Amino acid sequence: MSYPRDFRDKGLATLGDSLANFVFSLALSDFTGKPAGGRVPNAALAIAMERAGLKHVIPPRTDKHGKGDIAEAIMAYAWLEGVLTIEEAVRILKENFDEDVLHPYRNKEAIGKAFGELLKLIKERLAL
Repeated sequence: MSYPRDFRDKGLATLGDSLANFVFSLALSDFTGKPAGGRVPNAALAIAMERAGLKHVIPPRTDKHGKGDIAEAIMAYAWLEGVLTIEEAVRILKENFDEDVLHPYRNKEAIGKAFGELLKLIKERLAL
């Protein structure tokens, strides 16, 4: 099934929010060696969008929440279209984690770096 490629779609963003938090929690659990749940901050996703070179899909004057929604919609779209699996997303995140991902002040940059690598792969596969 093919889905509309509108990254401002609230349904895609909502699904992407759950997906991003799920793969982040799985990767964090693997990284720490114990069960962990986490939420991905919009600020980290805004950093990821920039690192992935996806500024061109963000409308002008979009705040970090809006940028986060677009990043989440892109991830959901990629998963729905079958160009990214949960397992692959978890592996990419975990491979790009460092100790800062657990730091209370430096974690947004560290999470943004990891999600930036994931979004680069999606960008390439979707030809964004």
